[in-house]
Amino acid sequence: MASFNCDQRKWEQFIACCNSKGTTATATLLEFIDLYLGDSQDKLDAIGGNDLDERLDSKIKTSVEKYLVYSHNIYSNPPSETIKAICSRLDKLESEFLSEFDSNQTTAIDNLANLEQKVERMADRMTQLAEAIIKIQDYLNNQQKRGQKSYYNNSSFKAHTPRMQPLTEEGLAKRLGVSEETVGKERIKLPPPLFVAWCKGKDRAGLGWEFNENTGLYQPTS
Repeated sequence: MASFNCDQRKWEQFIACCNSKGTTATATLLEFIDLYLGDSQDKLDAIGGNDLDERLDSKIKTSVEKYLVYSHNIYSNPPSETIKAICSRLDKLESEFLSEFDSNQTTAIDNLANLEQKVERMADRMTQLAEAIIKIQDYLNNQQKRGQKSYYNNSSFKAHTPRMQPLTEEGLAKRLGVSEETVGKERIKLPPPLFVAWCKGKDRAGLGWEFNENTGLYQPTS
């Protein structure tokens, strides 16, 4: 009989492992002792872990070979060719993506430049148009001033221009082309300066009319 200290959990795992292989813990330990005392010590050392790296490499190699065989069955190509094809496809997709990105970026930059040029040209044309309008307006104002000055400085005009006589409300309504009621309402509703302006807008000669409370008539005003 022999006894030795061992972790309970580890001992139970050892027993279970021996049972799964159709043996017992006692038989396995006796076999180990016989081998260790005999000429198989090197073999036991190897089993103990001196060639652990080699065994791991062997297992990894076996797993890789199984994976490659599986890939071969799926794609019907040798594993190396399959991997090369995948890498080539990835390189192609990356190249296409970069090319498309550069193209879109270049197109966007070109479109932005063209838009800026169009905006600048439009702004220049609007400036030119505004300047032309101002020049035309100045010209028309000068022509109007010259015409008015010549018109009012003409002595024959002053001699023959009849003086406008005050009008009754009926007469002013006929001159403005409105009813007497409209004239009366506007005179009451509007302040005197605004009523004069309203009359100017209606009068065919552009004259303004104001109401004289003393006479009850409408007289022209400039």
